[in-house]
Amino acid sequence: MYIKTSVRKLIEFVMRSGDIDNSFRDNNRMVEGIKAHQKIQKSYDKNYQAEFYLKNITKIEDMEFHVEGRADGLLKKNGKIIIDEIKSTTRNLDKLDDSNKLHWAQAFCYGYFYGVKNDLKNITIRLIYVSLDDYKTKTFEKEKSLDELYEFYINLLKEYINFSKILSQNLEKRNISANNLTFPYDGYRKGQRKMAVAVYRAILDKKNLFVDAPTGTGKTISTIFPAVKSLGEGLSDKIFYLTSKNTTAKEALKSLYLLKEKNLSIKAISITSKEKICLNDEISCNPEDCPFARGHFDRVNEGLKDILENEDIMDYDI
Repeated sequence: MYIKTSVRKLIEFVMRSGDIDNSFRDNNRMVEGIKAHQKIQKSYDKNYQAEFYLKNITKIEDMEFHVEGRADGLLKKNGKIIIDEIKSTTRNLDKLDDSNKLHWAQAFCYGYFYGVKNDLKNITIRLIYVSLDDYKTKTFEKEKSLDELYEFYINLLKEYINFSKILSQNLEKRNISANNLTFPYDGYRKGQRKMAVAVYRAILDKKNLFVDAPTGTGKTISTIFPAVKSLGEGLSDKIFYLTSKNTTAKEALKSLYLLKEKNLSIKAISITSKEKICLNDEISCNPEDCPFARGHFDRVNEGLKDILENEDIMDYDI
């Protein structure tokens, strides 16, 4: 069995804890954070590579992990390799120390990926905090041996492995059932087969397809069916069905339920806005105002395991 994920998802799943607290986040700060990252990245010379892509394949027990991501920066300096992790903040830099394990974790993974690929014995991990107010920085460095980074990474995977088995088993069931899936109706409507074939060909050839078809053609199932078939054949990994109308979204879910009756095993979620799904009268996602926000990240992993083991099509009610 194999599982494909990102460094960020791996870290967040294993190491997250505590409360939901949006009192320190907003979209403007996200934009400012990107600008801060770019300012630091552009300040280096040609020996620095920003957003450096790294990937690792590791087998542990009966699982094969394919994990990838982008380090904020990779610097080659005086024969040393330095992996950068840049964090933007509104906090006073003088009050920050190097104790945040989450902030180091991604860079440790990237350090291990680069070190094992390039047969290094040691690698320098650098954590840079940059102030959003004036772009001043505070830097911490840790010298790590490849053995230390390996131990850290393997322990992450071991923590993730029970969840990974659920994902891998679901993936295997999905692929087998998608391969054996047949069109859910006895026959095709006029133009329906032509459209389904065109969708499949577009996926196979990695091209965009624009369709103009009259009402009643059966466009939803003609899109979803070939897309699901492509999952089973390894041509795609996920399907996103985007629509501006709730009625159309419901039609997409109906098609999935129809395919499920034909023995398709698939995990699907209908994304619902925070405003519609919040259990409170007023949305205030912080531990002071919301009891559900308190300790959310201490509970969420068990919630994820439960829903992925016991539910298939996760709509508003689920």
